[in-house]
Amino acid sequence: MLQKITLYKFLNIIRNKIFAFIYPLINNFVSEENKLLRNYVTDRTSGDILEIGAGDGENINYYKNYNNLYLMDNNIDLLKKITSVDKCTLILASSDYLPFKKSSFDSIVTSLVICSVKDVGKTFDELNRVLKSKGKYFFWEHTIVNNKIIYIIKNIFIFIWKFFTGGCNYNIDNILNIKSIKWGKLIIYQKQSRLVKLLGLYYIYGEIYKY
Repeated sequence: MLQKITLYKFLNIIRNKIFAFIYPLINNFVSEENKLLRNYVTDRTSGDILEIGAGDGENINYYKNYNNLYLMDNNIDLLKKITSVDKCTLILASSDYLPFKKSSFDSIVTSLVICSVKDVGKTFDELNRVLKSKGKYFFWEHTIVNNKIIYIIKNIFIFIWKFFTGGCNYNIDNILNIKSIKWGKLIIYQKQSRLVKLLGLYYIYGEIYKY
């Protein structure tokens, strides 16, 4: 048992390092066309802000109005790439257990995160717990196209994809996931992307106003 745990931890370390290398390459490829989405999920934030799955801090300079900014990720190699540490507090943690007290934040942001979380339902429960009443949850995620042939073909390679991309499930139905949130009012939009279209996906983005 000890040997299996050690091997798992070793493979996870390697996977995190690989993803930390790949992550900025993917971001650079679609950086210009994704500015609209980055602006959307950051322009409307205010007060105490938590960004979950902050990666290498690509969004940090987009935030304009905040009291305190917390950038959280479960990949320490990505967090180490964030240089503007004077603007924020870095947190190494998982989305299914947020290390914060109840009603801690005015705004919560996720960008391309829900595809990689271990437990979507638990993650949404945690968002609800740490988000203040009348607070806002802003999201930018990808979701699968409604095409069974593309779904089946991509499912053949999904385990390889997950290993190199930090556990990203590119066959996830995030419209269904987002609509499962019942603790707030939902506004949702769709957007095409050359990278996402190539993979048989499209973007969804929007916000949830907590009751």
